[in-house]
Amino acid sequence: MPEFDLPLLADPSAEATLSYLDQALRWLLSNGLMIAVILVGAAIFTALARWLIHRFFRTMIASSTKLTGMAGSVAKRDRRDQAASAKRIEQRASTLSNVAVNVATLIIWLIATVMILDKIGVNIAPVIASLGVVGLAAGIGAQTIIKDIVAGVVMLFEDIIAVGDVVDLEYATGTVVNINLRVTQLRSLDGSLWTVRNGEIIRVGNMSRGYSKAVVVLDLDAGADDARVSEVLARVGEELTADPEWDDVLAGQIEVSGILSEDGARYQRRVVVTVTPGSQWATEMELRRRIREAFASEGISFALPRFADTTGASA
Repeated sequence: MPEFDLPLLADPSAEATLSYLDQALRWLLSNGLMIAVILVGAAIFTALARWLIHRFFRTMIASSTKLTGMAGSVAKRDRRDQAASAKRIEQRASTLSNVAVNVATLIIWLIATVMILDKIGVNIAPVIASLGVVGLAAGIGAQTIIKDIVAGVVMLFEDIIAVGDVVDLEYATGTVVNINLRVTQLRSLDGSLWTVRNGEIIRVGNMSRGYSKAVVVLDLDAGADDARVSEVLARVGEELTADPEWDDVLAGQIEVSGILSEDGARYQRRVVVTVTPGSQWATEMELRRRIREAFASEGISFALPRFADTTGASA
């Protein structure tokens, strides 16, 4: 059987091996080195952008706080209003800075990716053109996401809500723990983390803006002496107002209403006071506790609860 002397492709000659190594070395010293520079540069620019953005917003906080203090001295606002305004500015700056950092990081690394593709040898012109077509198609198919992003930008720059606010978004109620361009996350009273798309937020009830109202509605027995009730409620309001522990919470005088409604078994009175944002629930509990103790010492009775009879009518 004749033997054929075939070349072994798996065993390149020494010259070919040196040629491959030389080409690899040249690529590493040129394009490979440039890719490393691009990666390092992107990391540096990301850190620099993060530092500049945070510095900008810290400066904004400091300047706004000074302006708030100046306005407070002119308008003779008390320190509670100034502290609330400064806290609000800090919350908004923190939220905007986090979003700005995320957007800047995305842009920097997107540019770095395109530059690396160019160094690898990929023709980026068709890639960019394809990205344009894909982006157009994605835009048509992702109108909901675009709607969420636009709504998020508007909501952030109009300062509708900020991290730390207690809000009612119709779909969920709780404390805002995170805001980005697409969703807003709330932590409810029971600990549930609710995520609401920004494009679905139609109305916002912000319970942490400016001031809040502590409201206590009292159902009183129809036989209670209303004059004595008024005296006791006025005394409770004066005692709470004079309590130094509540001095930083109460932002106005306690208002006691007249008779709101009345039937054969009960009538209603209401106590309202303006308080700092977020402290309305604690104030309502304190008012109820003090009113209950005062009524018990004065012999004033609350109305008994209503029950439904067997026919379904209330009794």
